[in-house]
Amino acid sequence: MPNVRRDRAQAFMTGSRVSALMKERGVSASSLADSVRIQLSTLENYCAGRRIPSDLLAGIAQKLETSVAYLLAVSDDPSPVPAVS
Repeated sequence: MPNVRRDRAQAFMTGSRVSALMKERGVSASSLADSVRIQLSTLENYCAGRRIPSDLLAGIAQKLETSVAYLLAVSDDPSPVPAVS
């Protein structure tokens, strides 16, 4: 059975990290929304602590030059994961 409290806390943490990185990296909300092909209002909901669908996390992480692990608070290192060639 899912832990609703933990899921909400995770969504809030992810949204907070996305918002902070947007500000830190100088990425506008409209630019990020456009790059992952979502409505601006949808991105604003994610930043407010609503769950971000996992299929969007990679694109958001790439645009913000970080890792999915950082956005999910699995890691405290905001550095991007090096690309594997």
